[in-house]
Amino acid sequence: QLVTHIDPPRVHAHSLVGRHCNENGMCTLDIGPNDLTASFSNLGILHVTKKGVVEVLTRRLREEKKRQKGMHRHLTDAEETSIMKEAKELGKSMDLNIVRLRFTAYLQDSNGGFTRALKPVVSNPIYDSKSPNASNLKISRMDKTCGSVLGGDEIFLLCDKVQKDDIEIRFYEEDDEGGWEAFGDFSPTDVHKQYAIVFKTPAYHSAEIERPATVFLQLRRKKAGDSSDPKPFTYIPQVQDKEEVLRKKQKLLPNYESWRGGGE
Repeated sequence: QLVTHIDPPRVHAHSLVGRHCNENGMCTLDIGPNDLTASFSNLGILHVTKKGVVEVLTRRLREEKKRQKGMHRHLTDAEETSIMKEAKELGKSMDLNIVRLRFTAYLQDSNGGFTRALKPVVSNPIYDSKSPNASNLKISRMDKTCGSVLGGDEIFLLCDKVQKDDIEIRFYEEDDEGGWEAFGDFSPTDVHKQYAIVFKTPAYHSAEIERPATVFLQLRRKKAGDSSDPKPFTYIPQVQDKEEVLRKKQKLLPNYESWRGGGE
């Protein structure tokens, strides 16, 4: 069965189609007693348009409720109203470009029926091939690979196709104490044609470094959590005029004679 890409997994509006699938988009297969491996070949996904999402979800949620109560039990008006409300809310938040597969195994009960469900297993996200999220994240080029330890440097980053509302630039450093991470500063309007991002670097966790510090940065999808291969980025210490700093630290005493009036 198809479910949403976020947890907890909920029933999805799209349907699985294939040899062992029914009209509700669920695929079932009897296995055992010797071979307990289930294999589903040549499965496809039937997409539902945005207009039909609520209708399909209402039907799926109704079937789900009936299975819980017993297929021959009728739903009350209150339950029907609750299902309609849930379908509308689920439809608003559902991403039609991402699904997951949920596998549930059932054991035979004392009456011979397969009603004892084991804990379901959910797959990794599956993306629509036409969606920007279907492609692997990749940083192609950056106009700078180093910047101030204080952050705020503007960088132009070229990348493969990304979705402007579902991408972040993660700076990180790994060590035995748990590491450090921070994120590039940009808005969706700074993502250009899905292939370039203009962002400002975050400040390094310590501004008092005496030598360059190399960290890594990567693109990461907010929803799915998958990321690109990392690229190195070097933080440069603050450049200060040591003599100027020394002069500011020195407190010059006023001239004693001038203070007295400067004469005999």
